[in-house]
Amino acid sequence: MLQRKESRLQLLVLLSFIFMSGCGFQLRGATDIDLPALYEKVYLVNKGDSGIAQQLKVALERAGSKIVNSTGSATSVITLSSKGVERRALNIAGREIKEYELNMEVAFVVQDHSGEQLSDAQTVSVIRTYQNDQNNVLGKDNEENTIRKEMNESVVTQILYRLKALAQ
Repeated sequence: MLQRKESRLQLLVLLSFIFMSGCGFQLRGATDIDLPALYEKVYLVNKGDSGIAQQLKVALERAGSKIVNSTGSATSVITLSSKGVERRALNIAGREIKEYELNMEVAFVVQDHSGEQLSDAQTVSVIRTYQNDQNNVLGKDNEENTIRKEMNESVVTQILYRLKALAQ
């Protein structure tokens, strides 16, 4: 009897995994992007937020690219310029701000090994909102930091998809 329940549970877990993979479910941050040969060796120029540049380096390496230290050995050059994160009040009631909006923009330009620009500057933007609870200030600071990290991840993923599209 116990063995029958165990096998039913295993079957249920297996079917759950099959259904989740069939519907396109992916764990956050588990983006598998195969980049073309143009991005085999990438020289990354950062004129903005070093956090995004570092995350992009890691993502490019995960996608099979090698980050090089000079333009001479690179098959492509990616120049990042971050406009930072802008925070503005969305909802104000009396003297309290009830809701904030965070807007992050990152621009980038891609050049091939000969220095030819592949397209005009591309801009990626992510907007998130969150509620502001005046009774939980410390928790809201942590929430904003978490949202900013998630926004960085989203920007990097969008950049990778655009890089792939530019090379085609």
